[in-house]
Amino acid sequence: MRPVVWQATKWPATEFLTVKHHEHNRQANGTINGCLDGQPFSIQYEIEITTDWKVSSFFIRRNGIESTELKLTSDLNGHWFDKDGNHVDAFDNCIDIDISLTPFTNTLPVRRLNFEKGKKKTLHMLYIKLPEFELQKLTQHYTKLDNRLYLYENAVSGFRAELPLDEHGIVKDYPGIFTRIY
Repeated sequence: MRPVVWQATKWPATEFLTVKHHEHNRQANGTINGCLDGQPFSIQYEIEITTDWKVSSFFIRRNGIESTELKLTSDLNGHWFDKDGNHVDAFDNCIDIDISLTPFTNTLPVRRLNFEKGKKKTLHMLYIKLPEFELQKLTQHYTKLDNRLYLYENAVSGFRAELPLDEHGIVKDYPGIFTRIY
């Protein structure tokens, strides 16, 4: 699959994403550079994904004045563990992750689950708010509207967006927030 580049539309930022397919897994690598609330940031993430689109681990690093790192690993059954192997029970039953500054993580549940047109699915997500590195369990809904079009809904805030996907199942645009430029 060729690289993907998104431009943020609500703040100055771009993301460069690659997804590499290996024999037994996939690896997504993203680099997000920009400014948010007047502060520059450069964030790199790496997500290990099984062949059936479950996240087995992720690593996120923010470079700059205040560098920060986060690594969590999953047992693929909704249990997460920190870099020292300690169980983080606050995120039990979260299979998918949602990284706030990228539309890529919206692809994960869409690719992992078998959707019927018009049927809503409720998911518990491990949400990572960047650049703050705030983690929370968040309920989200996804509904298949058409062959490559899904409705995303945040159950807490009520935010909704229709997400068109490309032929690889990667989010093309996130209306009002991200637009794909490559």
